[in-house]
Amino acid sequence: MKYLLGFFLFLSACASYEVTPSGNTLRTTGSYMDVIEKYTDKTRRYSGFYNTMDMEATVINSSVAEAQLGQSSMLYQWDDKKFAEEKAKYETRLNKETEIFLSFFTPEKKNDDLFKENTIWKIFLDVDGKRFEGKAKKIKLQLAEIEGLYPYHNRFYTPYSVTFPIPMKSIEGKALKMTITGAVGSGELNFNP
Repeated sequence: MKYLLGFFLFLSACASYEVTPSGNTLRTTGSYMDVIEKYTDKTRRYSGFYNTMDMEATVINSSVAEAQLGQSSMLYQWDDKKFAEEKAKYETRLNKETEIFLSFFTPEKKNDDLFKENTIWKIFLDVDGKRFEGKAKKIKLQLAEIEGLYPYHNRFYTPYSVTFPIPMKSIEGKALKMTITGAVGSGELNFNP
């Protein structure tokens, strides 16, 4: 009896998927967090005791996109049609560009201008010995929506979508390094396969 109970506890601990009434298989919240953590990196930079910048980012590859589809489907209770539409959007983006979600903080509000045309920052993605310059776009969703997808983000940080002109599908499974550099400081985020 003791072994049977242990076996069922083991099986229940391994169950990381839920099936919706429409038959879609979705990751549970814990399983979703595992995927996000696997493809996330963070860094903090200081000048002496003074914090100059904090960054935490998640590369949106096929695994993250699939997990986010499931998470959004669970949060918003999408039907099959909506799920298929959103899946098609993700596939198009993965075949067109590389996207990285960035949660960015600098104590000087005036230096938090990654999205501006004349920003003081440069953003680069290095992969396979090639460098691509990125563009940041401020995400204008409610804080709760962003935290639902990126639980490490909080109200003191600014959410950005950083895109690079190379299809994610062509570099998936390769080591990526994103560098954000400017007059205030420089930081690197590494995403390993």
